[in-house]
Amino acid sequence: MKHLPIRMCINCRIRLPQKELFRFVCKDKEIKKFEGSGRSFYICKKCISDKRKLKKHLSKICKTEVNLDLEMIVNE
Repeated sequence: MKHLPIRMCINCRIRLPQKELFRFVCKDKEIKKFEGSGRSFYICKKCISDKRKLKKHLSKICKTEVNLDLEMIVNE
């Protein structure tokens, strides 16, 4: 049996297989898609579309106010 890496969404704290989550990084006080370096975090599809407490969690990670254009980043 093959091992599936499990990761946690920073917003709702649900644990899912890594392939089902989106991976982001905070660089230069902006949220960007993970490109291989830096400390990253995961967000599930439900939280990207719902956004209830997401802005609070992202602002805490980036240590500044963030805009919530994650759908645009995901669709790139």
